[in-house]
Amino acid sequence: MRDHKTPYKDIRSFFHGNVVDLLMRRWLDQEEPEPGWMLANVERVFDEAIGIARDTGDGYVKWKSETDRAETLEFCRELVIRLEKILTVYALPFTWQPAVRFNVPIMVPDLRGDLREIRLVGEMDLLLTDSMLRTGVYDLKATRDNSYYRKVLGQLAFYSLVVRIMTGSYPHSTGLIQPMCDQQVLPVEITDQAKREMAGRITRVAHDIWAGRLAPKADDAGCGWCPVQGVCPKFRNIGHRGRVSLSQVTV
Repeated sequence: MRDHKTPYKDIRSFFHGNVVDLLMRRWLDQEEPEPGWMLANVERVFDEAIGIARDTGDGYVKWKSETDRAETLEFCRELVIRLEKILTVYALPFTWQPAVRFNVPIMVPDLRGDLREIRLVGEMDLLLTDSMLRTGVYDLKATRDNSYYRKVLGQLAFYSLVVRIMTGSYPHSTGLIQPMCDQQVLPVEITDQAKREMAGRITRVAHDIWAGRLAPKADDAGCGWCPVQGVCPKFRNIGHRGRVSLSQVTV
């Protein structure tokens, strides 16, 4: 990913999520979160997020229609109204940490079967700790799709493993905060099988990297928001309208 992110990437599809995520973290960064602060600052942070994306090279926002910007703003306003009510119940009574960056080590067997350290890197939207030192991990989703949670169960399993490394225990609770859905807070149980499957996936990724098996994905899942799509051989402009089949890719 180094030096290969394109500033010409359209980030409209997830821009509203970036805005409300930024509003939540700034609200929770306050020592005493001010009621109504998120709603009052939606438009300011909205415009700021456009500038951040441009200045950091993350991309630009291409509005879908003449009314898309106004409709997206209204969506964000309605979401943060609901979000404040949720956080008042699910976060403020506890010790909360928004936007928790992590870079933690884990040992996995290498190609010869010897243990080798790799690192899990990312960010959790919200990490909670109650009076009994039990942790909770919640991810904010700016979607109206009631079935969207099915796409992110692996993400929560990944976070569960990270919390185990960070604290010595798996989180007591995990779930999604999805204010625009019918069930605004969705608890998600991370089963032992899900943890084992995620650990296996992590190991397989490490093995693929060590063995040099770096061919592009067979399907397009995730390609739409990949920050380095422009240098992926799957999308090189060698005919077929800029697309290549996997049989044409050599790594």
